Amino acid sequence: MDRHQNTHELPSWLWLWGVLLMLIGIYAARWYSPVFFGRHMETEQGAIENIVVVFLVPAIVLSILLVKNRELLPSRKLAIWYGLMGMASLFFAGEEISWGQHWFGWETPEEIAALNDQEETNLHNMSSWLDQKPRLIVELGAIIGGVLYPLYRYFRRQKFASDSWQYYFWPTWVCFPVCLVIGVIKIPDRLFGGQNIPFPFNMRVSEIQEVYVALAFLIYLLSVWMRISKARKAGL
Repeated sequence: MDRHQNTHELPSWLWLWGVLLMLIGIYAARWYSPVFFGRHMETEQGAIENIVVVFLVPAIVLSILLVKNRELLPSRKLAIWYGLMGMASLFFAGEEISWGQHWFGWETPEEIAALNDQEETNLHNMSSWLDQKPRLIVELGAIIGGVLYPLYRYFRRQKFASDSWQYYFWPTWVCFPVCLVIGVIKIPDRLFGGQNIPFPFNMRVSEIQEVYVALAFLIYLLSVWMRISKARKAGL
């Protein structure tokens, strides 16, 4: 990976230290007060689920800006990709808060409750095709596109021209830490089972993974927008 290409991207406090300190903070909060963590952070209306939405809202805005400024992209197909990212972010955010039910507390219609595992106004609890399978696709995408491929590019010293579609499509080094967390955070749970993991690490790691998926969307789109803005200022 050419680190010079990331010089004008994002500050390290966001893509590196922010990623690490947030993870440390989550585990520290559970260690310090399991009762507080369970009551105010891990619930459906808790801080963790709301943080997901906080990250996804600017990601949606960035996807709109990228589509709106598609003439600056080397390929119009990239605008389709960023548009899909925006729709995925909107769906993700809506499902996370059950499209407002967690905030406003309305009753789930009987027809939906009968189909929903948790009797909520959302789709992901109705089918694995809208929950586990998309989650697995995103996780694999983070590992391959955000961890393995950047490492491959780094050791092969592979560079993309700044006017190529690959330069704007593939995640750069700034996505590596957040994608690494997405890829490894569920490994202990899968190997040993949640009940066999020592305190304070024995928590609902799928919820933590969702936070980092949302943050990965934001960092990726913000990284692209910063490069687009730099190219526009340079008159490219």
